Amino acid sequence: MIKTCVISLGSNAPSPGCILSARSALLAVFPDIRFSRLQQTFPIGFPSPRLFYNQVAFCTTSLPLSEVQFLLKKIETAHGRRTEDKASGIVKLDLDLLCYDGCVLKPDDWSRPYVREGLEELHA
Repeated sequence: MIKTCVISLGSNAPSPGCILSARSALLAVFPDIRFSRLQQTFPIGFPSPRLFYNQVAFCTTSLPLSEVQFLLKKIETAHGRRTEDKASGIVKLDLDLLCYDGCVLKPDDWSRPYVREGLEELHA
């Protein structure tokens, strides 16, 4: 059965290169994935002197929830994400599954402007 997914992408690396590379990795897993425009945002609830690059993606999959979450973590790790970096204010890549098959998994993230704007853009 086909499920829909909403994924947020974020990085506070000095350039958007990590996000662009992650997009290629996501496209390999989700061939129909569509991305909103890339936005720079201020950190939200996170002590970082760097701005973030953010965007939202929409795709479909037949994979179960646990497999989608595993693949997102695998892509993060492959792009240099390390748990200990967060304490230093560094987020090389953050991929969050916001919604899976209509079930909202991260309700607080839905109020973020880049998420709302990205979803409007993707559903226009």
